[in-house]
Amino acid sequence: METIDDRDYVDARETLLDAVEALGPHRDAVILVGAQAIYLHTAGDSTSFAIPPFTFDADIALDPEVLGDSPPVVDAMRAAGFQLTEQPGLYTRGVRSQVDLLVPQAVGGPGRRAARLGVHGNRAAMKVHGLEGALVSHSQMTVTSLVPDADRACILKVAGPAALLVAKLHKIGERIEDRDARRQGPLPKDAFDIYRLLRAIKPAEMASEFSLLLSYRVSSRVTSEALSMFQRLFRTPSGMGTELVVRAVRGLENPDFISASSVALSEDLLEATAQ
Repeated sequence: METIDDRDYVDARETLLDAVEALGPHRDAVILVGAQAIYLHTAGDSTSFAIPPFTFDADIALDPEVLGDSPPVVDAMRAAGFQLTEQPGLYTRGVRSQVDLLVPQAVGGPGRRAARLGVHGNRAAMKVHGLEGALVSHSQMTVTSLVPDADRACILKVAGPAALLVAKLHKIGERIEDRDARRQGPLPKDAFDIYRLLRAIKPAEMASEFSLLLSYRVSSRVTSEALSMFQRLFRTPSGMGTELVVRAVRGLENPDFISASSVALSEDLLEATAQ
């Protein structure tokens, strides 16, 4: 059970539920990814962190293989009050509500950023490298409102922990290489979300899911790349990933403990994946 005090995160969950309702006829194609998916998997462990779960947006992956033709995605989102911005797949409503509709790059068609979705056009969703695992590994979960006493929920496909870890690693890797993105993006938060997963999910469970992702053509390459990045970024105290985790809790937790804990958990996962 999630216990959330952050108003922005509560609003982000309401935004997610609104978007899922708007995409109702396309529900089979919808997979929750990003921070909200991570927090669902790690909810049982979140109370032990000095940093509570927080996010301002909702990240939804669309599977083009099962995406229907009607209603058009952009029209469905507009009917719920969301406006498509100049950036493909980025929808806003009011000041804070934001939904990112994403398509794994491997199935997003040609072009650089915009996913090619046939009758839905080329701006309804954005292509993202690293989300491919969500197509392979996901499970149905009940996603509830975080508003106190609210009786609102939906059953939704949620990407598996390893698939989410792969996506986060690619996001961090790309931002580390891109100086402009590094200045703009919340890298410490992304690294700490990985730490949350390492703490909450057993290494054997994560390793089993990695084996599944490696066995599918659509997700094998991005998974292999992510494991290499994970070893480079998180295996040692001096790795950039470990340093980002420590930076995320600066002033809130003992940095030496967090660093040692992150490295130990990373070693456990790498040993499990090697078996």
